[in-house]
Amino acid sequence: MFSKFIFMFHIFVLEDSGLVSQIDSQFVFDNEETCRIVEVFIHDTKDPNNCILGKTSSSNNKAIDNLNILLSMRNS
Repeated sequence: MFSKFIFMFHIFVLEDSGLVSQIDSQFVFDNEETCRIVEVFIHDTKDPNNCILGKTSSSNNKAIDNLNILLSMRNS
């Protein structure tokens, strides 16, 4: 597990059936300042519930790196 500042967000997708699906996702950062810059860029606000320091299995924001970490955890 890694200690990172976590910016959490939701994506809403309109399905062909007319239903709306919610996808929960996150970006991770080494410091709060970088996390807050992205938060302001995306949300144009500073939310105290975002950019919190927490434990995560994501080492960075590269999908292939995080997939490899998950696979190695599964195989160990």
